[in-house]
Amino acid sequence: MESRYRRWLKALEGHRLDGFLVTHPPNLRYLFNFTGSTGLACFLGAETHLIVDSRYLEQAASETLNCQSMLAEKSLEDTLKTTLSNSSRIKGGTARIGLEAHHVSYDYILRLQSWTLPVEWVPTRDLIEEFRMIKDEEEIELLEKAFQMAQKAYQRSVKQVRAGMTEGEVAGILEFELRKAGGQGLAFETIVASGPRSSLPHGSSTARKIESDEFVLLDFGLKYQGYCSDLTRIHFLSDTQRPAIYQVVQEAQEAALSLIEPGVLSSRIDAAARGVISQHGFEDYFGHSTGHGLGLEVHELPRISSARPDEIQQGMAFTIEPGIYLPGQYGVRIEDAVVVTQNGYQLLSNRDQ
Repeated sequence: MESRYRRWLKALEGHRLDGFLVTHPPNLRYLFNFTGSTGLACFLGAETHLIVDSRYLEQAASETLNCQSMLAEKSLEDTLKTTLSNSSRIKGGTARIGLEAHHVSYDYILRLQSWTLPVEWVPTRDLIEEFRMIKDEEEIELLEKAFQMAQKAYQRSVKQVRAGMTEGEVAGILEFELRKAGGQGLAFETIVASGPRSSLPHGSSTARKIESDEFVLLDFGLKYQGYCSDLTRIHFLSDTQRPAIYQVVQEAQEAALSLIEPGVLSSRIDAAARGVISQHGFEDYFGHSTGHGLGLEVHELPRISSARPDEIQQGMAFTIEPGIYLPGQYGVRIEDAVVVTQNGYQLLSNRDQ
């Protein structure tokens, strides 16, 4: 974690920033090991102060690195203002302090700018997230564990699924098993979509009863020490016939996986999956990207899509999840995850489970 912090400080120099304000909880965890849900860290004048309220003071003191914990007496913002006012760097002239522009509101920025302090607030985008995009060995081990737990929970869950259960009941079983397997929370709201509702890519679980001749789409994941797993599986009940699009989606996933190696553009990986689906005449029924990065958040960089062609690098972790969704009929998505190695990739998930 010390090396992450030092690389970040070096990046601030490259952006001609004298300081930086970190408010996004995953970024606070990445740089300072703070696991609370609310706080802010401000680097200025060779020091970083982590400001928290009374709920997190003891926690911050025991777990954080690379910073000095401070109790917010009135509010986080008031304490930040006081801290900046007392900084010798501020007294020496105008300081350029970076902001996580896509994690703070316009109203928040206006409040900061209303302070009569010699500070130029500089919006930045993905400055910390681009570091998080490349996982170190410890992070990869945590992701591997998170996926192992999730797949263990899935295997236990589907053995309990029966026709006549509601989607909500199945979601409850799966979420219980995710906790039982060691998950420390859900990575996102569990999706259980059966029959015609499986054509909804992100349909929430409902009270709909599952029929014996239907299949069920399950999209699920857990958090382990902050790191997220994310999987989508199709579970077939005893009387269910496997639809033809299932094999098409499998082929699309294979095509995408076959291209993964350092130096390849993420847009090429997306195009490979999309090309297979288009060859079978289903190009109009695959609307989302082929994948996304994951780590401390379930959706992070890189994006495996044509919208942002990122160059694939060793240490990146991301999903490959093509799908075909036929409105009013059914939909199929298969989602696995990889970490990029020196010469290719390593699966974080077991595609056979």
